[in-house]
Amino acid sequence: MSSGAPDLLQLAFFGGAAVLVGLKAWHGWRVGIVRQIIGVVAMLAAYLVGLFGGGLVGAALRAVFDLPENVLAVAGSVSLGVVIYAAVNLVGSILFKKTAQQSVAIVRLGYGLSGACVGAIYGLFLVWIAIVAIRLLGCLAETQIAVAHNPHLTLGKHTPKPTPPSTPPSAVVRGLADMKHSLESGAAGVVVQQVDPVPGTLYGILHKLGLMVSTEQNVNRFLSYPGVQPLLAHPKVAALQTDTEITRDIVQRRYLSLMRNPRIIAAANDPEIGALMRDFEFEKALDYAIQPPEPKGRKGER
Repeated sequence: MSSGAPDLLQLAFFGGAAVLVGLKAWHGWRVGIVRQIIGVVAMLAAYLVGLFGGGLVGAALRAVFDLPENVLAVAGSVSLGVVIYAAVNLVGSILFKKTAQQSVAIVRLGYGLSGACVGAIYGLFLVWIAIVAIRLLGCLAETQIAVAHNPHLTLGKHTPKPTPPSTPPSAVVRGLADMKHSLESGAAGVVVQQVDPVPGTLYGILHKLGLMVSTEQNVNRFLSYPGVQPLLAHPKVAALQTDTEITRDIVQRRYLSLMRNPRIIAAANDPEIGALMRDFEFEKALDYAIQPPEPKGRKGER
């Protein structure tokens, strides 16, 4: 990427953000303050109901879909949130008038201006969410690119060989990584990092994960860290390492097939594996994997 490319990406993003805020302000003017506030309330209600009720919906979906419990819980939360959001907005559109439907001019003006202000604030909130999403997805994209650059990456010493050829990262993945770099560069990057509510430690862990999978030496050091071997030795995890279908799906990024694989579902729902994962010091294992090995000639030196 050229040195001017990040600035162009920044201009494109913040230009699009300005357009979005303007459109949300115009929409707020048209629907008026009451409907605009109801839209915000609908979003909050959808989030809260999805957060606390998604697990119940996920449990019900388990009878229909054979997927890991965590995946079904997320799907249940999203589905329930969408229903609540649509229902609250529908009720608001039936009960309350738009700005143009107000008969008194001064009321119509105040109705529209206040709605526009709330709409603009809502637009800024969406831009803020987009920034957080791009930074998180960009970290994951960097990790995926690092995996693609390490074609010899395996699931452990028992992974069958030869493994299928890896497909290069898609344009979307590369674009997310480039956009993340762009948002974090220059003066705008300082502001972006200040308004991001996600703890910096999470970005640090994702960055370390990308460094770990970038070389086979780092992966081997990670696998040799205490706490990894008990996980790999668990019968259900060991079965995943020797499954050629799982290996092929991982290399070819067939994530939907992975989520439907009965062995992965059984491992994800196993309480013993869950306990091992909770006790596993993941960040310490990453630090051990990416630190440069001590030179052999200096082992005896103080």
